[in-house]
Amino acid sequence: MEWQTNTEHGMGLKWFFSLIFLIPIMVYCQDEEFKKKGFSVDASALILFPYDFRIPSEHDEISETSTKSKILGTSMHLNYYVSKCFAFTASSGYESINQPKIDYIPITGGIKWVLNDTKESLLTSFDLGGHLGQVEKFGVLMRIGVGYRFVLTKKILGNFELCYSHQNLYKTFTNQDNRKIDYHNIESAGFKIGIEIY
Repeated sequence: MEWQTNTEHGMGLKWFFSLIFLIPIMVYCQDEEFKKKGFSVDASALILFPYDFRIPSEHDEISETSTKSKILGTSMHLNYYVSKCFAFTASSGYESINQPKIDYIPITGGIKWVLNDTKESLLTSFDLGGHLGQVEKFGVLMRIGVGYRFVLTKKILGNFELCYSHQNLYKTFTNQDNRKIDYHNIESAGFKIGIEIY
């Protein structure tokens, strides 16, 4: 039918011109340079899935297998860019393991490397530190991330990262033989999403 053909043709033109209108905006965002140096603040949420978690499964409190464990957390990063592509970072936040139940405060320092000097870019991150809170010792916390940074507004960027995490947690549990086990090695992977204000 002629009216249907005209309608479909009109819709096609509408989408075509919408895409043409968006192209210069996308190009502008990708080409727009990031700040030369200075401070920025990151706020992010994290979820990790342990794939190697050595726990004494015979104890009632931690009888579930490690496949049911998840690590959820939030963090704040203070970044100092020494150039458009490289920053030193310091961070803290709150994280919780659901099985066995362990809450702790991660404290880390690290680096962020942005591959391009534009606002939208691939990025990598490395953080090293330990744990405070409901744990016996500081332990070791290492995180490596690979992700993408994109524009939300003029002064706010979004980011998404795939993460690998290695942790040595010291939390005491007593099993059925009254033997205390306080060391937990956790290897996990997941992702992090956040915003960066600069």
